[in-house]
Amino acid sequence: MLFPRPHRRPSALAVTSRTRTAVVLLATLAVVVAGCSGSGGGDQTPTTTNAPADADKIPADITGPDGSRLFTGAGNPWTTPVPDDTAPVAGSDRYVQKLLTERPLVSVSGWTIPVYDADAATPKYTVTASEDHTGHGGWILPDVPVPANAKPDPQEDGHMVVVDRQANCLYEFWQARKEGSGWGASWINATPADGDGIYPDGISARAAGISAGAGLIWPQELAAGEIDHALVFAYPYTRSGGPVAPATSSDGTTDGADALPEGARLRLDPSIDVDSLGLPPAQTVIAKALQKYGMILADTSGGFTLYAASPQSFESFPYPQSWTHDLWKDVSDIPFDALQVVDDGPQFDKHDGPPITNRCNQAVQQPPLQDDGGGDGGDDD
Repeated sequence: MLFPRPHRRPSALAVTSRTRTAVVLLATLAVVVAGCSGSGGGDQTPTTTNAPADADKIPADITGPDGSRLFTGAGNPWTTPVPDDTAPVAGSDRYVQKLLTERPLVSVSGWTIPVYDADAATPKYTVTASEDHTGHGGWILPDVPVPANAKPDPQEDGHMVVVDRQANCLYEFWQARKEGSGWGASWINATPADGDGIYPDGISARAAGISAGAGLIWPQELAAGEIDHALVFAYPYTRSGGPVAPATSSDGTTDGADALPEGARLRLDPSIDVDSLGLPPAQTVIAKALQKYGMILADTSGGFTLYAASPQSFESFPYPQSWTHDLWKDVSDIPFDALQVVDDGPQFDKHDGPPITNRCNQAVQQPPLQDDGGGDGGDDD
């Protein structure tokens, strides 16, 4: 069995990721070894089961958060369709060939984003980030609402998102953890939920400066038969040299003409008749979203993955039963070989000044960092 690649711990001295989706390269093994486990997850070889005939049926009764209308503010990069006549960029085929050295997956039950709703009655905490991702001091965010039932993703990244529906603010954590009666995290930030989901200074809980709550697959969308926004994805070969819009930061380290920069947008060839492909219902919905809105590269990972809102945020499993068997769902029935890269630049340098605050994080405190000799100070680009 294969296990996820080792993570590089984020450091303000290196180009590193605040999200390390440790999706492992798919093994060619056909047999899953019983009882084998590892620190970052298990074998990604699709599980063979005698699935019931309705295993691909999308549940209709869903109780839990619905983030399908997050980040619909003016100028957002999510809800504007890619015009059908948009030409692929030069080198699109080369990019796609490299991407397809990885099997396409959806992160479902791990290495993804649990999302919780908060209201006026939700307890609030002061959360101190244990990492410096600004290069301009510490990061302490007061009055962060965290529901009593909130739990971070159980894998190493420990992502978690809380949406304050009253204040219309989204709080995002990387490596969130309970600390006594309070909460801590390696990184935390907040952004308006009715904005564009982009941090202009790049200090989100994802490497690309894109909010962790953006671009997710929501079960309510699958049940409705339509995703009306772009998706996010990650893969291993992110290009060095900076992001491209809408990303504002990057942890890319790969050189070469076939490496996509973070922020690149791809879409599925719009001339394909998706309904004629005989895909499972959920994959049909995803494929149509990829045709209309595309997908944006938001992070570096150990494999090629899209992201579903974590089922742990819902009262019962909200996805088809065929999605329950592994941390990841294989979606290779979608003709990803018909992807087109429609935007790949130009690349630019990350913001190098003080943090750019917004109405949701403007109360942040930035006390001077104590020099503990750990070498974790300075800017992270």
